[in-house]
Amino acid sequence: MVSSLSACLEDDPIGGGGGGDTPTTDYKVYTLGTPTAYSTSAYELEGLSAICLNEAGNGLYIANDNGFVHEFGFDGKLKNTFSFPSPNNARDWEGIARSTDGNTIYLSEERTREVYTLNANHAGVTLVSQGPREAESSDNQGYEGVAAGNGILYISNQSKPLRVYTYDLTAGTWGTAFNASWEAKSLSDIYYDGEDGTLWIVDAKTLLLSHLKADGTVLHHYDLSSFNKDFKPEGFCKDPATHTMWFVCDQTSNIYKVSYQR
Repeated sequence: MVSSLSACLEDDPIGGGGGGDTPTTDYKVYTLGTPTAYSTSAYELEGLSAICLNEAGNGLYIANDNGFVHEFGFDGKLKNTFSFPSPNNARDWEGIARSTDGNTIYLSEERTREVYTLNANHAGVTLVSQGPREAESSDNQGYEGVAAGNGILYISNQSKPLRVYTYDLTAGTWGTAFNASWEAKSLSDIYYDGEDGTLWIVDAKTLLLSHLKADGTVLHHYDLSSFNKDFKPEGFCKDPATHTMWFVCDQTSNIYKVSYQR
């Protein structure tokens, strides 16, 4: 089952979605509103890879695969850019997430398969752990997304394999949550939903936003192909306080805001 957005940014027809699995039916589907796009072209930013709420919940952090973290307001305006001492300013940040208590920001490094925390003064990062690396994956197929929920980190491996790992922050142990059972091509970002303990994964190649149980069971797929003809969703987060979903696009360097109802 795939839902399309209720309206488009452009006059492009709403495309069909993929997904070879059969989503569960005992679940209330979200209704997504019309996307609003915020361009970051005035700031000449590239490689925007992941997005999350800031600690206060009144703005957004966007990770850059050139090693920076940018802070934006909900109006799409750049407020701050955080750079880190060498070699961290050369990191390939592909995932960023806020903990469920709002106090900690996590970053995933794709090439080294490492997870970090953003220091409280935003002037540096601290290594949490280095995770497993699959023999068949290249440097550019690694830790594309990170999510944080109730003491567990969920880390999405982009491809080869299409897999979600877990890291127990208390025990300091790694595990496998699940492999993608649907027709995924790129697990571009992952988000832990504190409202019900579910997960969201966005795919930059299939243009699907997949809502899952924590064990990987698919609840529903949402088709994002109407956003923009050049849309490549690299990052996703959700703000339950305002019933808003946020996306960041690597290809257009746009931030997208979508209201939702459930």
